[in-house]
Amino acid sequence: MEGMGASPLRRMRGVDRGEMRMPKISLAGFKDPVRRPRYIIWTGVAVLVLAAVMIVALGVTSTRWFCSEGCHKVQDDTIIAYQHSSHSNISCMACHMPVNANPVVFILHKAEALGELYMTVTNKFELPLNAESEVSLTMTADKCTQCHNLQTRKVTPSNGIKIKHEPHAKINAACPVCHNRVAHNEDFDLTLKDPSTGESNKKHENFMSMTACFRCHGLEKGAPAPGACAACHPAGFELKPPSHRAAGFYPEGHAKLADAEFERAAEARKEFGIDVITGERKAEFEAASEGNSKKEADASGESIGEKLVPVAAITECYTCHAESFCTNCHGTPMPHSGEFKEPKDKKDPNGHPVQSKLIPK
Repeated sequence: MEGMGASPLRRMRGVDRGEMRMPKISLAGFKDPVRRPRYIIWTGVAVLVLAAVMIVALGVTSTRWFCSEGCHKVQDDTIIAYQHSSHSNISCMACHMPVNANPVVFILHKAEALGELYMTVTNKFELPLNAESEVSLTMTADKCTQCHNLQTRKVTPSNGIKIKHEPHAKINAACPVCHNRVAHNEDFDLTLKDPSTGESNKKHENFMSMTACFRCHGLEKGAPAPGACAACHPAGFELKPPSHRAAGFYPEGHAKLADAEFERAAEARKEFGIDVITGERKAEFEAASEGNSKKEADASGESIGEKLVPVAAITECYTCHAESFCTNCHGTPMPHSGEFKEPKDKKDPNGHPVQSKLIPK
């Protein structure tokens, strides 16, 4: 009754003081010979249930269904590209998990993915995912050689290409350094938009392009790998691209193409803070491959990929033409300087009117 004080039950619970006491987990039962068997049994049951839940969760999150439908809707374009590839029947985990990973490594990789779950749910991700193909550049060769055996495989390069894989393997140029889109073929119009900017998703660079080869190959003296046409193309192969055979390419067409390409590459180099025209590319390559060419190739070893310059920073014109190709005709370096394009006056020594008279005879 009211006014007669709190009941013993209420006092025990602390309700009369406005408190809610949490039940305490006591280990005293393990010390009590009578209750000890029951505590051990229920503890074992709890551990088994937790283990079963974890095994099921790890199994489900490792399936292709989960990657494409369950959680990773942010990767719709990636999944479509995967479905358009020759690897569409291969498990995602076969390439995106260390080969023969032990349970600890497996669980750690799963834990890392929780951060991606947060960004997906909160729409705080940026597109394109894996913008610079970092996954391919850091992937080890054993992800590929666990299925593909180069010792027995008959290599069938595209028409007009000749290549030996052994020199690349010796310096740990892992397969994905070149074959970066083999499992994600972007031969369709991408569907996603960046949630923060609203801009459409962008396709990735395909490292099977000739420009990507010139991350290592080069025409300059002392390049890490040869850039001469005969190094990769058989005799009789048509080397001139279709754009160069189009009507009007000379003189106006080639000037517009060169101007646009030099400006694009210069902007990319500025963005990445590098200069591939100098010896920096060679230094990076040698630092990445130091010692690898003198020992047995290690398919699980660190790839040289992340040490290479981005493809976007390479001037495509210089994959066929030496730097002197332009200056031998025009007498001025490319890309044109600001003074060349907009001279102060007609007598400006750096301006086009004066420079155009310096064309070598």
